[in-house]
Amino acid sequence: MPHADSIQEFTQYYEEYKRTIFNYILYRVGFNRDTAEDLTSDIFLKAFQAFDSYDRNRPFKTWIFTIAHNHLVNYYAAKKNVLPLEEAVEVVKEVPATETLDEKMLVSKILHLISKLPVAQQELVTLRYVNDLGNEEIARIVGKEEGAVRTALSRAIATLRDEYNTHFIHPNS
Repeated sequence: MPHADSIQEFTQYYEEYKRTIFNYILYRVGFNRDTAEDLTSDIFLKAFQAFDSYDRNRPFKTWIFTIAHNHLVNYYAAKKNVLPLEEAVEVVKEVPATETLDEKMLVSKILHLISKLPVAQQELVTLRYVNDLGNEEIARIVGKEEGAVRTALSRAIATLRDEYNTHFIHPNS
């Protein structure tokens, strides 16, 4: 449990990262807001309880994403089934109203294609392009080498590009 002087520091981190972690979780649980809120609360509770062990020489962002990643792994292991992003097509309502219909449709198509990727690649794409984390941060979060993350992301993007071209650019080829 954090010391009294750490509570204010943790509160600042919480305010800065609560939306980021919520969005990461939201993408990973098929856009189920209730589940995302519950898991986000659990993650920050775990982080708060372990805050005295947080190494201030490491970025908080990496530390909290590692906790989030591990919590998701445990959550899905307990459920014994992995929920892909199949419901991602429904995310169109999540896109800001300022987006055009074409932009909403494009987002929907891309999210649908992402949902077809293997779960590990879905997570990497989400961390990189939704949460805007760098390869080094992602590597620390998922416990892999940076080069392996870079390679896996490259393969995921190539797959997405090929699938997009096949299904949406040249569907009758």
